[in-house]
Amino acid sequence: MNPVYDAASPGEGAVADFVEQWANGLGQETSRLAVFPNRENVLVRLTGPDGAPVLLLEAHMDTVGVAGMPDAYAPDVRGGRLYGRGACDTKGSLAAMMAAIELLAADRDALACTVELLAAVDEETSGQGARAHVEAGGSADAAIVGEPTECRIVHEHNGCVRGEIEAIGRAAHTSVAGEGVNAIDGMAEVIVALRLVNRELSRRPGGPAENGSLTVSLITGGSGINIVPERCVVNYDRRTTPGQTTSQALEEIDAALEGVRATRSELRIERPEPWLVNGSLATPLQEGIVLTASAAREALGCDDTPVRVPYGSDASKFQAGGIPSIVFGPGAIAQAHAVDEFVTIADLSAAVAFYRGVALRFGHRTG
Repeated sequence: MNPVYDAASPGEGAVADFVEQWANGLGQETSRLAVFPNRENVLVRLTGPDGAPVLLLEAHMDTVGVAGMPDAYAPDVRGGRLYGRGACDTKGSLAAMMAAIELLAADRDALACTVELLAAVDEETSGQGARAHVEAGGSADAAIVGEPTECRIVHEHNGCVRGEIEAIGRAAHTSVAGEGVNAIDGMAEVIVALRLVNRELSRRPGGPAENGSLTVSLITGGSGINIVPERCVVNYDRRTTPGQTTSQALEEIDAALEGVRATRSELRIERPEPWLVNGSLATPLQEGIVLTASAAREALGCDDTPVRVPYGSDASKFQAGGIPSIVFGPGAIAQAHAVDEFVTIADLSAAVAFYRGVALRFGHRTG
């Protein structure tokens, strides 16, 4: 579990050890990169011919919390499904990638590329594992990021901007409330203004699917029942679509805040820089990895149409680092973070075949 969800969690260490031991057992190269104390990425390298292009397979090792899930880490197979925390988000992808590499290692002569597997930390909070890999010089000619896509090829997905807005007033005893400035009252106007921004996004052509959304998702404020609240803070979540920039999203928020400031001069309203900025993914349909992935799916007799999804992934970090990327994995996003999280055995098998099929095609002129 990601320690953000439980400070007592040891993080991804045990999974990292397992991946490294598995790779060593296959005789493959491994390396580790410390991202946080005692939380390390593991990189496995299946070396292809000299000068061959590099195909990166990536899946994250962390999970969200386990509240409401008895025996969350005890795998339970029934009805053609594997249940447990992380089954589809995204240990299923990681296991399928490992199984594909085992098959590829046994058929190395057929490879025209080098295949790397990155088991990364921290995707569930800020994606620092993927960022650290790129910042440390990690490079590849293309990447496939494992997430629950229902075994569909994802070439575009949304981004996310998260931060906070603070209203600062003046405290006073409620018996003389007029001497104070109520920050919660002022924040109510801020929330209404942000709601109007979201409404405008939904009214633009294409609605939220094409324009994203703005959600006020957390609020804190006040210090006592008999005290006029001096401070109130809200957190916002702005989903951006391909083609939208972070600066554009923040400009819309700032314009709304200026409107409130114009009528509430006694109140100070601050918006610090966002604490999370995840870009969107937009890989052209004619990019080599998209064409190769489609060919691999077609050869398996499966739907090979690339799609766009509203959630995000580590793929945007690799794209930002100059690595053309797609997302593909077993399981459905509706099951990610659910108390009955599962992945179907059929999806796992399909993912293994896909990862292997892409690797065998990648680097060939006919790929």
